[in-house]
Amino acid sequence: MRSFVYVLIWTILFITFGFYVTNGIGDFTDDYKNKVTIIENYIEEDNLNDAKIALKEVSSSWNKEKSPWYKLLNHESFDLISLHFNILDKSINTNDKSKALENIEIIKVTLGNILESEKCDLNHIL
Repeated sequence: MRSFVYVLIWTILFITFGFYVTNGIGDFTDDYKNKVTIIENYIEEDNLNDAKIALKEVSSSWNKEKSPWYKLLNHESFDLISLHFNILDKSINTNDKSKALENIEIIKVTLGNILESEKCDLNHIL
């Protein structure tokens, strides 16, 4: 009976933690997709100065906020996003609009992949 109670408690804690991570990473990735979309709009409007300023803010907050998720989740995607933020910065500095938009799309897809890899659904169980 005692073992059953321990197993039940650990199962409840494990499921609760899973839902917390899924909801938290969902909010985190949605927030950064929205921020990157704002940068994308600046670039499409040829407003590269505002894009550069927004990118600096987003990149700095990314480096601060990724830390807890970096420790819990597969960090390869986080490294890839950081790399493409750096390439995006260089693309904006050189006024290479197509390369900048390409890197924005890569960042958005990678954020989506982070969220998809952590979802708790039948596709990831089977």
